[in-house]
Amino acid sequence: MQIIECKTIFICAVMETTTPPRSHPHLPRRITVARGKSKLSQAELAKRLGFKDRQTLTAIEAGQRRVSAEELVILAEATGHDLDFFTDPYRLVGEGAFSYRAADIVEDDLNIFEERVGNWLALWRQLGESRGESASLLRPRLVINDSSTFEEAQAAGEAVGRELRLGYIPAGNLVAALERDFNLLVLKADMPKGVSGAAVQLATGDAILINRAEPPGRKNFDLSHELFHVLTWDALPPERVDRMNPTGYKQKRTEQLADNFAGALLMPTTELKPRWEKLMTQSSLKNTLASLAEHFQVSVPAVGWRVVALGWLKADELASTVARSPFKSPQAVHSPLFSQRYIERMAWGIDQGEISVKRLLGLLQMGLDDFRACCQAYRVKVDIGL
Repeated sequence: MQIIECKTIFICAVMETTTPPRSHPHLPRRITVARGKSKLSQAELAKRLGFKDRQTLTAIEAGQRRVSAEELVILAEATGHDLDFFTDPYRLVGEGAFSYRAADIVEDDLNIFEERVGNWLALWRQLGESRGESASLLRPRLVINDSSTFEEAQAAGEAVGRELRLGYIPAGNLVAALERDFNLLVLKADMPKGVSGAAVQLATGDAILINRAEPPGRKNFDLSHELFHVLTWDALPPERVDRMNPTGYKQKRTEQLADNFAGALLMPTTELKPRWEKLMTQSSLKNTLASLAEHFQVSVPAVGWRVVALGWLKADELASTVARSPFKSPQAVHSPLFSQRYIERMAWGIDQGEISVKRLLGLLQMGLDDFRACCQAYRVKVDIGL
């Protein structure tokens, strides 16, 4: 009994220092996840907890009954998880669906990266709650499904561009508009080899991650492509690894719909057509494509397939042009990590004493100098003292 009492004191201290004193909103789900990972039935875990029947555990997992400190100690021992698994607000446990845009990927690398991203998103959420910024329960969604045509996907892309008021060069305003109107979190990250972007569906707010080492045009197209997945997640659930050259019919069609949507969003017909017609009378096809890519801040292939989709150019003509005189690969440009909004919230957390610099750096897995560089890149002022 004395041992249990010591652990009870310890768990109370942990709960006070790692979570807000007001509640543990994610505890019921984490208990369910821990039980599943340890392959325990509700009846088995209920017995270890000393409950007369499993209904009490059912109520706990449903969030209808609180968990005592003693019970949490037993839960940790029975499931083989540490206490942080249940109480740490700065991690995602059993939540969030990820879809990665990749050519090829090593599964272990993906798992490690996903856990790291989970810390970023949990940190963003927790500091947002501390600021009194509740996540919106409303999610924008497109009326697109597996029977939609490519033309309908293009029309949806143009409609979203108008809705977001993206202007003459949509790529330049897209991130700000998604943050403002769709409340999306857009982060630039160092991603595993072969991954160019990712979409994340989370109950407390969706997110898009972009490989910061890609060329600018590629980043813009990947962002728009991932936006399609965010907006159609329920009707067209993406694969965990959204391969750039899928083999399955359904997956291939979904990716084609996403590409049609992205092309139309970044190059609306009203802006593209007059420039296309003017340039084609003054220059070669190759130069026209290059000029349009520079103007719309996309890649040359993206422009080429957009005009093919519109019927202004035949696919074989595009292919022969590229074959005769290949385009130079654009240079990669390393953008600052994360985003303006994200770093501002991290700085707020430090300034308000919501999180220590040491804890923040550990969750972000970066050094102090790197964090300072992020703050400087986004012109965010923060008092960093260790």
